[in-house]
Amino acid sequence: MQVPRKEHCQSDTSAGRQNVFHINVAWSWREIVLVIEIRSGLSEALDYTLLQEIEAPNSHDFPNGYFACADFFKSLGPASFHSGYGFMEWHYNKRREAQMILPFLYVGPTSAARIIEFVKGEGITYLLGIREPMPYHERIVCADKCAAQLGIKSDYIVLEDDEDFAQSIPDIIRSINDHLCCCPVHIQPASNAQAPISDRPLKKVLIFCETGNERSAAIAIASLMAIMNYDLVKAFINVQGRRCCCNLTDPLKGRLHTFESVLTAKRDLAKAQSDVGSVNGNPGASSLRKRAIDAIHEGDSAVDVPDVDPLEMDQQRFALRNSQQPFSDRLDD
Repeated sequence: MQVPRKEHCQSDTSAGRQNVFHINVAWSWREIVLVIEIRSGLSEALDYTLLQEIEAPNSHDFPNGYFACADFFKSLGPASFHSGYGFMEWHYNKRREAQMILPFLYVGPTSAARIIEFVKGEGITYLLGIREPMPYHERIVCADKCAAQLGIKSDYIVLEDDEDFAQSIPDIIRSINDHLCCCPVHIQPASNAQAPISDRPLKKVLIFCETGNERSAAIAIASLMAIMNYDLVKAFINVQGRRCCCNLTDPLKGRLHTFESVLTAKRDLAKAQSDVGSVNGNPGASSLRKRAIDAIHEGDSAVDVPDVDPLEMDQQRFALRNSQQPFSDRLDD
């Protein structure tokens, strides 16, 4: 049984930009299927069936310290990565508020970061402002008074242009995760480091820019790509599905596409290194490779060398990393 299809149209003309989207919703007993066509969006048509409850990742494919320390996932626990969504409860006035993307990650405008009651009530511990190199942004994109009154951390990143944004993404994500991490190295005060994980207070960050719709949203999208193993489209949908007024510029989309390519390359390299590491577990593999290399350098055609991929031989030099299970027992509960 289905309810007749409904159509809703809404226009956001803030900052002189029109962002018109049409939402077609069909209800069934089993699911709600959302298909949204966004003009000037990430693509001409996005499949919003990808909008879902976020769950803890099953793996993390990057070296320790690149995006997060070795104990980041374990210190937060799987429940900290679960997030529902209230897409159908969205209304236009919510653009002035901040929305939760993950239990520890919020995105919103500067105006939300200045509301002491909201920041305190949500338990925000870190206000991270994303500025552009404009003379007035130091004054406009600022929540220092709120941070000072609540005694929490505040910081600001000035991104000169979209290329600077792309280069800064890994450092920004790592700085956020270093603050969020509840391992003994990162937790403060030190006395809490001995407490069980379940008793440690969850730290939270609010990323904000002037409108909360562009660069701060792009940082949240990049974080989902890096930490949750999402591709760009899925990350975009699950951020915009929680903050529907997000509207990335074309250059920002391009930088995120580039970031996605970088992540894919790093994952492929990690897999290759892991495969080489598995081969290295064979006691005879090293000697076979040594014989092959000696034969190549000495030009000894008489040596019977087994078929060995030279690229594979070279990759063993970089096999310094084992695959990481995010929630493996690394910390004492």
